[in-house]
Amino acid sequence: MNLKRYKKYAAPYRSAFIIGPLMMLTEVFGEIMLPRLMSFIINRGVAQRDVGYMLQIGLLMLVTTVFMAAGGVLGAYFAAKASISFTSDLRQDVFSRVQQFSFKNIDDFSTGSLVTRLTNDVQQVQNVMMMGLRMMLRAPGMLAGALIMAFIMNARLAVIILIVIPLLTAAIAAILTTAYPRFEFMQKRLDALNNGIQEVLTNVRVVKSFVREDYEKERFGRMNGELKESSLKAMRIVIATMPVMMLAMNVTTIAVVWNGGNLIIAGDMPVGDLTAFTTYIVQILMSLMMLSMVFL
Repeated sequence: MNLKRYKKYAAPYRSAFIIGPLMMLTEVFGEIMLPRLMSFIINRGVAQRDVGYMLQIGLLMLVTTVFMAAGGVLGAYFAAKASISFTSDLRQDVFSRVQQFSFKNIDDFSTGSLVTRLTNDVQQVQNVMMMGLRMMLRAPGMLAGALIMAFIMNARLAVIILIVIPLLTAAIAAILTTAYPRFEFMQKRLDALNNGIQEVLTNVRVVKSFVREDYEKERFGRMNGELKESSLKAMRIVIATMPVMMLAMNVTTIAVVWNGGNLIIAGDMPVGDLTAFTTYIVQILMSLMMLSMVFL
């Protein structure tokens, strides 16, 4: 696919395409820093009962949270503005192009398929762009930032995460590879349903004249059932992503807590660092989850 052809749709909204991801990085920075700040409170404030230090770090966490909220809201706003504006112009051009089609072109594509292109497909492009602008820097940034902080805190425990990440990535890739053909088949069933509806609406007088209502109801029920079954087959694969993710998260947490507990007993690791470490595990695995949803 030649992506250069879409440049003209993005150019008028270039600022939104740039500002949105940058605002998301602000939120990511805050999410990475909060667990570390919490570990400071536990290691020094709670352990030494230093209330002043706890209030100082707590105030810093509050300021960080405010910046995170501002970054998240602005990031979501500019992502929505960029994606919706982009697809609005795209839909307008697609509609204008369809109006120029000959009857042979329309027969080749089918009316239902063209309706799907103008509605569902353009909407999917919008969803992908919105998720991409919100997560294209957020998920990799969270993954890289959490890994760096984990290695800074304790490299021995961070190795456990490095073992889990390739295994989890392979599992998610297998799920997406299996689900993709099913979604393609579901798209064809959606085209068929749209074609059927279009034919009935166009020839409604003929249907009534020849008393074919029962036949058309049965045909619609059959096409609707085929779409339902194809959708269920696709979603049955996709829903496996969350159980796999939770299994990986729980197994990793158990391994980290087990080994981290031994390090704490040996005096090689503060309690607060282990608390922050478990939070970084969640952030790393959830960033992989975000990326998998974008690809899907």
